[in-house]
Amino acid sequence: MVAASPCALAVAPLAYATAISSLASKGILLKGGHVLDALCSCQSIAFDKTGTLTTGKLTCKAIEPIHGHLGVTNGLNDPPCCTPNCESEALAVAAAMEKGTTHPIGRAVLDHSAGKELPVVAVENFECLPGRGVAATLSGIKAKNNENEPAKASIGSVEYISSLYGSSGESEQIKEAAKSSAYGPEFVQAALSVDKKVTLFHFEDEPRPGSCEVISTLREKAKLRIMMLTGDHESSALRVAKAVCIDEVHFSLKPEDKLNKVKAVSREGGGGLIMVGDGINDAPALAAATVGIVLAQRASATAVAVADVLLLQDNICGVPFCIAKARQTTSLVKQSVALALTCIVFAALPSVLGFLPLWLTSCTSSRRRNPFGLFELDTSPELSDMVFGR
Repeated sequence: MVAASPCALAVAPLAYATAISSLASKGILLKGGHVLDALCSCQSIAFDKTGTLTTGKLTCKAIEPIHGHLGVTNGLNDPPCCTPNCESEALAVAAAMEKGTTHPIGRAVLDHSAGKELPVVAVENFECLPGRGVAATLSGIKAKNNENEPAKASIGSVEYISSLYGSSGESEQIKEAAKSSAYGPEFVQAALSVDKKVTLFHFEDEPRPGSCEVISTLREKAKLRIMMLTGDHESSALRVAKAVCIDEVHFSLKPEDKLNKVKAVSREGGGGLIMVGDGINDAPALAAATVGIVLAQRASATAVAVADVLLLQDNICGVPFCIAKARQTTSLVKQSVALALTCIVFAALPSVLGFLPLWLTSCTSSRRRNPFGLFELDTSPELSDMVFGR
């Protein structure tokens, strides 16, 4: 009975508690020990772009009327069709609609409007459409075709705004105008539609420092398939992907498109997938992924609720360490269980037959309680290099 006692098997799961505590000391919170096993099963990792691979601190660089404004379509120098001018009215409307938002583009609009003399705009019947944009009624601006009714406004992706126009020809004109913008395709774009007039906002976002090194570690040492999933247009997505050393890019994705892509990659690869994001648009993909990782400082409440791992520091440098710790812990637990079972078999049977003295059996059982230094888990920052075989 002493030789066959299961104490070594009973204490083995404490390795998970030790690993969770070690990760917490580095600012990485896990929602249970099962996350460590899930991380080990993953063969792919997907990153959101804005706020994850980039700083998320967008700067508004330009405001450009592109459709429905006087002088835009016919090329004439007509008087402004907006008050006091098209750019100021568009900025005032966008700032009113984005008031109180946590979205990076909304924050950039509010920052750009601060300190400027803009017309007063009141927003009514506000509606948020995740992954697309927001819509509202403007009490301060009258509709062009009916002055007794307030104008309706929507702000969001170019794809979303163009879809609001019933005519396919008009929708294509808006998309083409955005593509052929005078400011080029490299900026992050958002479109505003007010009473059938479309204005394009251009934003600049910078890649996070150290992102390329993190991606290289995950690719070369962790041997993971790496991809970017973003709702931004192709040029902006490819610019950031090149800067952070990602080759596989999927752009112009709605939240449901990200969800379907995560499911498809998991099926095709035969292994799990890690999703790293921060916004409400990433929540469906984070929930469907084998492991969801979020940057807690900027993440929405929905993203935090569905995630498995929270990064308390505002960067992705903890991702390789987290994966390395999971692989080390799982490996040590397997070694411990294998050694414990081996000791049980080779000590219990000789003891029953009388070939093994009781004192020696007790020593064997005591050794099983900490085989191979099970709980001496490495917590050094260089762990990822050791586990990934640097």
